[in-house]
Amino acid sequence: MLHLHNMTYAIGPRTLLDGVNWIINPGRRYALIGPNGVGKTTLLRIIHHDITPQDGRMTRPRDYSIGYLPQEQVAHERGKVLPLVLAGHRELIELDDKIQTLHRELQNALENHDELLSQLGSVEQRFDAMGGYTIETEAKAILSGLGFQQQDFAREAAEFSGGWRMRIHLAKLLLLNPDLLLLDEPSNHLDLPSLEWLEAHLLNFKGSVVIVSHDRFFIERLCQEIAELENAKLTVYPGNYSFYEKTKQENIERTQKQWEQQKAERERQQHFIDRFRYKATKAVQVQSRIKKLAKLEEIDRMTAASSGFHFALQVDRPSYRDVVKIESLCFRYDTEWVFEDIDLEIFRGEKIALVGLNGAGKTTLTRLIVGELQPQRGLLTLGQRTSIGYYAQHQVDALRLESTAYEEVASSATNAQLPLIRNILGLFGISGDDAFKKIAVLSGGEKARVSLAKMLLSGANFIIMDEPTNHLDMASREALEKALNAYEGTLLLISHDRYFLDKLVNRVIEVNNKTLKVYEGNYTDYLEKRQSDVPEITAEKTGPTEPAARKSREQKRLEAQARQKVSKARNELKKTVEAMECEIERLEARRIEIERRMADPLLYKNGEQVGPLRKEYTQVLKDIETAYKSLADVSARYENLLAQLEKS
Repeated sequence: MLHLHNMTYAIGPRTLLDGVNWIINPGRRYALIGPNGVGKTTLLRIIHHDITPQDGRMTRPRDYSIGYLPQEQVAHERGKVLPLVLAGHRELIELDDKIQTLHRELQNALENHDELLSQLGSVEQRFDAMGGYTIETEAKAILSGLGFQQQDFAREAAEFSGGWRMRIHLAKLLLLNPDLLLLDEPSNHLDLPSLEWLEAHLLNFKGSVVIVSHDRFFIERLCQEIAELENAKLTVYPGNYSFYEKTKQENIERTQKQWEQQKAERERQQHFIDRFRYKATKAVQVQSRIKKLAKLEEIDRMTAASSGFHFALQVDRPSYRDVVKIESLCFRYDTEWVFEDIDLEIFRGEKIALVGLNGAGKTTLTRLIVGELQPQRGLLTLGQRTSIGYYAQHQVDALRLESTAYEEVASSATNAQLPLIRNILGLFGISGDDAFKKIAVLSGGEKARVSLAKMLLSGANFIIMDEPTNHLDMASREALEKALNAYEGTLLLISHDRYFLDKLVNRVIEVNNKTLKVYEGNYTDYLEKRQSDVPEITAEKTGPTEPAARKSREQKRLEAQARQKVSKARNELKKTVEAMECEIERLEARRIEIERRMADPLLYKNGEQVGPLRKEYTQVLKDIETAYKSLADVSARYENLLAQLEKS
């Protein structure tokens, strides 16, 4: 358990933490929330001992370990990926080196053979107890979950981008298995598949977790308590984010009612005092009322996080029905093909999510549509009257450094929109005098928010957005979500914020293996359909969906074929599950046999047998872990297919 006592921290005249108390209990997962700039990262850095508070103290058990993933880039480490991840386990590395040394000494020993064998047995026993035989397998599993390929393990970390180096650091932290894990905006560095893997991993994590994130879906699924930092005070709400929202709103309404009642009581008492202040017969009562009024404790009036201001996205001129048409398009960078013969149609009013692994081609597709890239083969045609508003991270480079934030946004606004600019900038965390700061002095996140606000006022009828929520807090995301929900144009989104996608989109396009696959519905529908492995609509022949109630004979025939395919797949998976269970039994039996032999002191009298047996034991453990992981995946697919058959 870690306990913060009366933590206070200020930067100049601004107090970020004022007497903060917090108990972080073992095995609990907390979301630390609050607007951008409120002090969340500061609190994490205090817990991690990176900075020292002006007042207060922190108590924790002896040998209590803390792992910290910062929001900004970590220090560059030299070395190959896998060794860097393993580097945190120094004692295991030292023990492994000692084992190798003892093996070499045994091969050349003429004397003290028994003593060396005894040392080897002792060291190997400790190595085994600390998980030494499985640590490399665990490291590879974590790296794979975070999106690394087998061939990446031996690559130099310096070859990867900053986001991938953050993943290496995260893998190192997860392998260390600390008592407390501090994660500052972890989803900013991950794509959707790796984010889903991290969720599953953290759900099984035995230590405590504190997560700073504006990803509602991530918080909702993971966190058991919500710690809100507001006005330099920390309030902890038990339960998930939905429960926090409900409780917070109830608190606001209750406090508002109490404040109004107190205000009415003050006015009533003050009215009596003013009326009878100079009347001698009422002097005692007046003095009594004055004392009573002085004793009334001021109630802090809570307000909702939202400013109450919402803006509407205007469409200067609607597009025709066909917004984009792609036919047999092929594109490559140098010799590497990103797309091969893809087809796609986007229609007016559709709100589409582009999903897929990092590097699959999502951003490339948007850049092809906006004309920043040209295909090597095929056609990409924009419909008549299609006007594009494009937001991407690299577009901050197009901002004029000598302009203010207000001037930059105003350059895209109509005269009617000019009075709204400061409110819109405020929604995106650039409020007050910050609106008149030069672009040159703004942070990277602030520049991104200016670029986003500027695009939203463009009047385009087709908006394309690449990770628009990366630099937005919860309130800003909600404001953007409401604006896009009411938007009457066409929307194409790349985002790892699943809650954001779920609320907005009615179609999902998965980019994978140089092709596109289209799923109708929101993000949750996409997940269900993907997991069930039911044949989906291909991207070649798509258009506006017809009401589901009007099913033709052809549709019913196709559904029957789909059920038959599911049933056949289920039977095949059942056989696979049974075969995998037999293989696991065989591997477990071999593991037990090797452990029995390794526990026999006679084994170490013949040093030549120890090395090969140890290698076999390591391989068997790897095979068992791989087999269990494969069995879990296949079993999940089998259960999904059973559920699919029950529904059909």
